[in-house]
Amino acid sequence: IILYKINKTNDLKTLSFDEMKELANEIPSEKLYEIIDNYVSWIIGNSYDEEMDAKLKKLPLAIKYTYLIYTYECEINNGGFDQFYFNSIGYEVFEIQKGLDFFCLNKNKALLDKSIELLKQKIDISKYYELSSKRELPTEDFENEFSELDSQFYDYPENIKDIINEYLDKHREDLITVK
Repeated sequence: IILYKINKTNDLKTLSFDEMKELANEIPSEKLYEIIDNYVSWIIGNSYDEEMDAKLKKLPLAIKYTYLIYTYECEINNGGFDQFYFNSIGYEVFEIQKGLDFFCLNKNKALLDKSIELLKQKIDISKYYELSSKRELPTEDFENEFSELDSQFYDYPENIKDIINEYLDKHREDLITVK
């Protein structure tokens, strides 16, 4: 939301609650998904794994989950489930599951759940964060299975952007990050 204000006025300032509320209502509904991603990317900066996780925990759920799902979608589109798990956003897989539930993206959650079940065949899931932060998840063992999940994802069983934009448009109060 702050980035939207910067882009709109080229002036960064601390906003009051009422200004934030007004600004949240000004954002075009079709832009909410990408604006939230830009905003959280700005907050997170170059952090990843535990540091990124700590920053995400401070955000309202709708904003956090929007960012995570946006990044999940980008990673899958750019390199499939293998890239998703290899890059730092894979560290957040369990939060992304919650986000997919939050927005009722059940078909996408089923794909992510299948990818996790594959990993459970090779790893003790309690060691997931350790292996993920070391980039030692055995994704190469599931090349064919991940490729099939990639294909199902690329068919876009749900329009992620439209579903999230619709939710955010109906819940603009969730976009206000100051009290």
